[in-house]
Amino acid sequence: MESASWIVIPVHNRKTTTRACLDRLRMQGIFDRTIVCVVDDGCTDGTREMLESGFPEVRRVEGNGHLFWGGGILEGMKVAHPAGADVIVWLNDDCLPAAGAIDHLIARVRETKGICGGVCRDPENPEVVTYSGSRVGHDDMISPEPGEYLQVDMINGNLVAVHREVVDRIGFPPGLELPHYGGDSVYALRAARAGISCEVSGDAMATNPPNPYFDRFGKTKPAWWLLKEPFRTGSILYWPTYWRFLREAFGWRAYVRWPAYFIRLVRQLVAALGRQLSAQ
Repeated sequence: MESASWIVIPVHNRKTTTRACLDRLRMQGIFDRTIVCVVDDGCTDGTREMLESGFPEVRRVEGNGHLFWGGGILEGMKVAHPAGADVIVWLNDDCLPAAGAIDHLIARVRETKGICGGVCRDPENPEVVTYSGSRVGHDDMISPEPGEYLQVDMINGNLVAVHREVVDRIGFPPGLELPHYGGDSVYALRAARAGISCEVSGDAMATNPPNPYFDRFGKTKPAWWLLKEPFRTGSILYWPTYWRFLREAFGWRAYVRWPAYFIRLVRQLVAALGRQLSAQ
């Protein structure tokens, strides 16, 4: 049984992006002290061949093409945890950690036995925090100062370290129930309820461009997009994702907040139809 930290990177048809991420880890010497596991979720763009030829030290877990982010993280953790990983780091392939960021997060959760995330900034606009963590009821991303740790209710899974004891106490993330959006935040909420520390560190920095798809409630999208997205598994508007998140975050108050989802969706649909009609 191995005793080491693992990094789990879920990927799907972004070979160039994945290679850049792995190159960054290699440049920092991460492969020498951490097991890197890439969850290849049905890639058809040559990712497998790239891993085999360029990164033979990487452990590859094969997905079925329908795992999405949450399922990919889940499958990777289901390999790492039984193998004896004391810390599992979630890493998006479009996230490029600064030197020392991953080592810092690993050391921190070995101390707290909890969860600790980094601060990701837009590479084209470094003043903008694209991913970190937040508090329930607040949309703004947490941005701790260097040397500072801030507790969060929800965390973005782009660069996050999870101690083994978290899994032992609350299980794996809900990668099946929340296959893409929301699984990271729900896991953080469950950890908090169990008394587990969940924080963001100002000493773990990375660059990660904003998700171009992350246009919540489709403020600039056409009407047809808004009609289909609540039923698409990988969508931020996927209604089961919203419902489960509301239940985890607000308990019985979710039944009060749930209608707001539909009200906002209808408002955006009406606005989208208005834009289309005015453009004709």
